[in-house]
Amino acid sequence: MNVRQTWKTLGWITFGSLSTYGFLNQYPDYISLKKRQKNIESIIKSQDNNDQILEKNPVKNIDVVVVDGNDRTEKLYSDAIRKSRQRLLQWKTEQTVPGFVIGISVRGRPVWIEGQGYADIENNVRCHRDTIMRIASISKSITATMLAKMVEDRKIDLDNSIYNYLNDGQFPRKQWQNEQVDITVRQLAAHLSGIRTYKEEETDKTKTDFDCPEVYQKDYFSSVTDSLRLFKDDPLVVKPGTKFHYSTYDYTLLAAVMENQMETKNFAKEFQKFIRNELGLLNTYLDQNDQIIYNRSRYYYRDTKKPNNGQIQNVPYVDNSYKWSGGGLLSNVPDLLQFGNLLLYSYLGTDPINGRKGYLQRSTVDEMWKPLENSSPNWQKDKSRGYGLGFSVIRNGHENCRAFAAEPPFNNVAMHTGGAVGASSLLLIEPDSEIVVAIIVNLQHALPMSLINDIVKLFSTTAIEKKDYHQKKTN
Repeated sequence: MNVRQTWKTLGWITFGSLSTYGFLNQYPDYISLKKRQKNIESIIKSQDNNDQILEKNPVKNIDVVVVDGNDRTEKLYSDAIRKSRQRLLQWKTEQTVPGFVIGISVRGRPVWIEGQGYADIENNVRCHRDTIMRIASISKSITATMLAKMVEDRKIDLDNSIYNYLNDGQFPRKQWQNEQVDITVRQLAAHLSGIRTYKEEETDKTKTDFDCPEVYQKDYFSSVTDSLRLFKDDPLVVKPGTKFHYSTYDYTLLAAVMENQMETKNFAKEFQKFIRNELGLLNTYLDQNDQIIYNRSRYYYRDTKKPNNGQIQNVPYVDNSYKWSGGGLLSNVPDLLQFGNLLLYSYLGTDPINGRKGYLQRSTVDEMWKPLENSSPNWQKDKSRGYGLGFSVIRNGHENCRAFAAEPPFNNVAMHTGGAVGASSLLLIEPDSEIVVAIIVNLQHALPMSLINDIVKLFSTTAIEKKDYHQKKTN
């Protein structure tokens, strides 16, 4: 090869290299787009396979069929499951949701639990029924249940001042318009205390909790009493008892009240013991970063502040030790369904599966599920709707009540949503049809409330239609 040919060859190599570089530089999302297309194709294929299993399953004369190779579901609800799955997968694709797990139980028995998408995108780990995620503010419902048990055991009185259990050094006394005011335990549990939330500017309606640096705490707090220093010296934002003001710090302070009534003076230790030994939730944990927790998901958010078209990103590191009680738990859908049914059949009296009495007294859950005075949002003055103790509730709903920003699907509902760094969640209990619904999502700001509303109504209709069938099977 002469010198001229050599330079010509090198020129073509250089041109090819520069072209490749230019292509990749011009289309930085090319590989990501291909992966997303493959993910969508796999979702559609998975959906088709699931529908074929439901439609072609040859098993006869039994109440269950196999779904996704593992999950078991009643044949009676196969149509509701098929329609719900189709809607959820459509939502998942449209919103680029990494993964979710949903579960529904009817009359104490799970009829559908299913995971879709990815628990860990980078390592190609799929969601399944046992995937564990942050449940965010559903933690409040579990804390309220522990509080209710302490009330039954006469360790705490809901209408006592918090200063019966804390001293002024732990939480200084508060004033409203230059007058000293009191805060009761009940007001804490119902978000009527007037304690501020994460937002630094309470009047700024354009910001969410996730715009506030406080949400991204990285410091570890050795006790809940220690974590009070985050807000204990701040003024109240409303007069206690006069207005609903949702704040996770209410439950941080509530945990400190409870901690002071514990022999160990260690809320975290006693909370985990209560969850495991009393409630029997073996896959519900404190969100501790250093602990090995099998089936734990990773967490994601859509970054809309950078010029990347809202790509899915890993969330930053956070330490939730300041809010174990208000938003610091991990769990999976089977545990959430079990917890929901534990309260449901405390309220109704007897578990239909094992015949056991409820964990709490019926009167206790009845009180937890009653909206407190002044607990309704400003836009909704219907007294049948509001916040009870650890739950948003509808009680004997009126026609003008708007649950989930739509027409009320039920007369009675106890529920809680959750929004954490990189996670969204919902637990809903409908006592009239004996339905419990749980969904966990590993994406921030991703709860499909109107869709869940439709799904619950679908299962409720089926449950009512099949009530006689269940009664005949029991007899």
